[in-house]
Amino acid sequence: MSDSKVVDFSSAGKKHRHAREHERKEAKVEDMRGRFANALPDKPTPVKDYLKKKRQKKKR
Repeated sequence: MSDSKVVDFSSAGKKHRHAREHERKEAKVEDMRGRFANALPDKPTPVKDYLKKKRQKKKR
C-alpha cells in the first residue's frame, strides 16, 4: 500500500472545519448585505463598517 492514500485526520479535520466555517460566515455576510442594502441603500460599505465597529467594540 502506498503512503499517498494515508490521511492525517487531525489536519484533514482542521481543513474541512475551516472550509465549512468559511462557507457559513460567507452565507451570513451575504444575508447581511441584502438586509443592509434594503435599509441603507445610499451607504457605500454598510456591512464592512458594521463588522469593523463590532470588532472594535469586542477588543475593548
